[in-house]
Amino acid sequence: MKLSKNSKVLKTILWGTLIVSVIPPTFTLIQQWFYGSINQTFYCTAVDYVQSTIFSLVVTFTLFITNIYIIGTLTDKLEGKINSYKRIALCLFLGIVSSNIIIYLEWKLFNNLFFHIEPPLENTRIFSNQVIATILVVIVSLVLEIRHYVKQLKLSIAEKEKLERAFLRAQLEGLKTQISPHFLFNSFNALQSLIEDNPEKAKAFVQELARVYRYVLDKRDNLVVKLSDEISFIHSYVYLNKIRFGENLKIEINIESNLLQHFLPPLTLQLLIENAIKHNIISASKPLHIVINTADDMLVVTNNYQPRAETVLSTQIGHSNLTDRYKLICDKVPIFGIVGANYIAKVPLVDESQADEL
Repeated sequence: MKLSKNSKVLKTILWGTLIVSVIPPTFTLIQQWFYGSINQTFYCTAVDYVQSTIFSLVVTFTLFITNIYIIGTLTDKLEGKINSYKRIALCLFLGIVSSNIIIYLEWKLFNNLFFHIEPPLENTRIFSNQVIATILVVIVSLVLEIRHYVKQLKLSIAEKEKLERAFLRAQLEGLKTQISPHFLFNSFNALQSLIEDNPEKAKAFVQELARVYRYVLDKRDNLVVKLSDEISFIHSYVYLNKIRFGENLKIEINIESNLLQHFLPPLTLQLLIENAIKHNIISASKPLHIVINTADDMLVVTNNYQPRAETVLSTQIGHSNLTDRYKLICDKVPIFGIVGANYIAKVPLVDESQADEL
């Protein structure tokens, strides 16, 4: 915690110092007013009051600064690394020890310069000041911990709202990219040709198209789905595209069986395959070969990179949408890029224990 950059904290310290400092000498003065002198001796003269107030100011200010520095430094360095109770206990221990040492040294200094109190009364005064210092440390620690907790709570609420907005945005953008009017247009064109040339195949086409959109409607609100469900769905999606491209589109799926029960955002594969089809040449002389496999708990989609001569406008909405959705489920993000003659997309897989926490 950098006090020089936090005017509110510094203001609080100064006001707290002023208020706390005048209490002990003022209490002594008021007590004398009510009960009078003892044996005609006044224990609190104007000089005594000023000296005691200055002593309280110096002690209180140094205690505030020391404990705020200790708590701020330990919070910055240990937050999230050790248990909160251990951190608070360590702050209290260091604060109490350092405060008692400080008040002892400051009392010795002021006593030699101004008070001139001899033992055993000096020892009694030191002890009473150390008790007050210990109470003050506990109060300051409590106030700062409450302040820290409230700050963290506000950050947590803000982060939650941010994630909820990201999820809603991801749902909206996902819906835009996944129910593609372009895909529908091409599907209906292919269906029209099949109805005339091959009615039986047209019937199968309609069934697969229905499966595709049933899956979209069923899973679009899910944060994650099983990889096995995604693979089943993608077979229907691939079937529709192969009606259009025939053997010019080759798709190979090699998934480790133990990873089929892992999870990923819904319609991830559809997005990656659609991007490959959209941005690459697909012809008899240059077939598009897409390979779907797994490696290091990642789903890997690879296609031979053969970009179209005409530039296809890319908004990158699909990739940013997928990245946003991954921010909601784990600390890993998808990786996209050209490697040699291939374009490779790698997306993390989430195991069942992680999925249960979502």
